[in-house]
Amino acid sequence: MKRYISILLFCSILKVNSHGMNVVFSWKQISYNFDGVLYTKNSDYDRTVDDNVHFADELLEAEKFFIQYNNVPIGFEVYRDTVFVTIPRRRHGIPSTLNYIKLSDPSPVLRPYPNVASRNLVSVYRPRVDECGRLWMVDTGLLEVPGERKQIQPPAIVLYDLNSKSQILRYQLKPTDLVDERTPGGLTSITVDVGASCSDTYAYITDLATNGLIVFSLKERDSWRIQDDSLRLDEGAMNFTVAGHVINWRDGLFSITLSNRDATNRTAFFHPLVSTQEFSIDTSMLKSSKQGNVNGQVRLLGTRGPLTQSGSHDYHDGVLFFANVAQDGILCWNTRKPLTPENVVLVAQDHEKLVYISDLKVKADEVWVLVNQIPRFVYGTLDPTKNNFYILKGRVQDLIKNTKCA
Repeated sequence: MKRYISILLFCSILKVNSHGMNVVFSWKQISYNFDGVLYTKNSDYDRTVDDNVHFADELLEAEKFFIQYNNVPIGFEVYRDTVFVTIPRRRHGIPSTLNYIKLSDPSPVLRPYPNVASRNLVSVYRPRVDECGRLWMVDTGLLEVPGERKQIQPPAIVLYDLNSKSQILRYQLKPTDLVDERTPGGLTSITVDVGASCSDTYAYITDLATNGLIVFSLKERDSWRIQDDSLRLDEGAMNFTVAGHVINWRDGLFSITLSNRDATNRTAFFHPLVSTQEFSIDTSMLKSSKQGNVNGQVRLLGTRGPLTQSGSHDYHDGVLFFANVAQDGILCWNTRKPLTPENVVLVAQDHEKLVYISDLKVKADEVWVLVNQIPRFVYGTLDPTKNNFYILKGRVQDLIKNTKCA
């Protein structure tokens, strides 16, 4: 039995300037379209595997197919006219972890990718598209409901061909890649490094939970783990405030981004979330360090200054852009200059539309961000009657004009 629900959209498409950033999509709460079945509020029925109908008040929370409040977007990616949006399973009632919307859609209701029948992904955070038209992600395999954590399947690298919309790889991470049962929950970002050919590709996976970095070689179908003190959080950078909540999360390595290619290798820039420092290493060391030791090759580039704790970051022609969660904004640093607080610029700030940038990327000459105000969700203060989630973009040159990043 299928019941069609009339559209009561908790989302909108806006064009509002936010210090150089324009809103592409915004949502009060997330809604879904499953082949014409619209989930726009907590449904009064829930589907089970055999499609029998059960009424919500007869179900435990763990049995409910859709609980709208629990659906919080964490990561995204942009490919041509498509925006991918991920909803990791950190609570019950999340019908699809990997989804998409079209930039031309009149209202941004999420659709499962590649289709409704695809149910083999458990929990995906921040996907990435490479220049070969492939969508990369880590499926943590973990249901992260507090007090009910359950490893549904081993964590794996998953790869889709965006032309055929088919899965072309599922590589299960090795036991030596994982420290303990906490590690899968820390595999929240993947960076893709394409070499001389599409087959000559490496991926670098952050592990913010157990302070490591996992390297994967597509050609060799092999992976290995790297440990280094630079991947750990800085205790002195804890306890900053976001949305009125003190953040004391112990998140280590959070983001890796790559410079332009120099000969055959690149520079990998990286940092923990709980830190104001930036580090770098030549990618040749990551590719060759199968024993897990980078032999002192990590460089401390400097510090960004107070309240510069940042999540995702990305590179554009010598300039790094940072999702500055501690100031509801975006930072930039011109890598041709020393990394000092004086050379780090707050180029966008908005205490409504940039509250906790969960993901940031540079696409061509634009900076794109996904904002989710997740501290309010974690601490139970998210207001579903207000706009909570945003995707915004801004031109690089507009953001850095007349700044030290230009």
